[in-house]
Amino acid sequence: MQSPDRTDDPPTPPLLLPAEFVRYAVALEVSELAWGHLNGRLTAEDTVELAFLRRCDLGPPAEDFARIHALGADAPELDAVCRELVEDDARDRRIWDHLVLAHHAPDDADRRQLAAGRQEFLLDRAASGRGMNWQDSSALMGTDRPEEVDAALDRGEELARVAIIGLALTHPDAAAILPRVARVIETALETADDELLYPGTLALAHTARLHGTVDRRCMELLRRCPRGNVADDDVATFVARRRLPWWLRRYHLRKRLRWVLWEKWIP
Repeated sequence: MQSPDRTDDPPTPPLLLPAEFVRYAVALEVSELAWGHLNGRLTAEDTVELAFLRRCDLGPPAEDFARIHALGADAPELDAVCRELVEDDARDRRIWDHLVLAHHAPDDADRRQLAAGRQEFLLDRAASGRGMNWQDSSALMGTDRPEEVDAALDRGEELARVAIIGLALTHPDAAAILPRVARVIETALETADDELLYPGTLALAHTARLHGTVDRRCMELLRRCPRGNVADDDVATFVARRRLPWWLRRYHLRKRLRWVLWEKWIP
């Protein structure tokens, strides 16, 4: 029987990190992914999943990520291949120290240390274009880190218009998507760039359809767009009517009345 004056030590949090956290928190390099698997930060299944996601991010240049993914989680060679791919043990460990701190101890963690890790392993890599292959539109359709879109817009990447659609289709949180959509639409309106306006409104349409929501800023910008754009119908269809502004409800009422009159009087 345990002594009444004995206190148990608090349990040590597990070092394992879920792929769904890692994929959004950083832009992994292959040596870092390999180190994470070998040192108990990732299960074999999550290692293979992250390798697949990074291969999709980078397209053809990502042969080593493709190599890990092709092996599969049950492959006996997985550890050996990961050992081969680790480049610098101390350097590769640093990103995992940041991820463990960010995931397991956010309340009492050093905020400056967290910010420095986010800057180095996510924002700086996005700013330099290392997180995605910006020459491959098919890779960009899978964009799932909002910071990649921010950095691409800052750099003036032409294919940022593809990435905003990919973000709308891929990211699970509308709150992360809509500010970037608004930025694209606003830039398109200010520069009279119809080629940029279309992907911006298309991304808004996808967000409304998949998440059933929009925000005030996007609706204010949508009002400035020519009516009949690709977002009008999806926003009116998939967002609750009570949340629609009067001008969009009125536009769709007129559109519906015209359709009814046409059907009634034109055989």
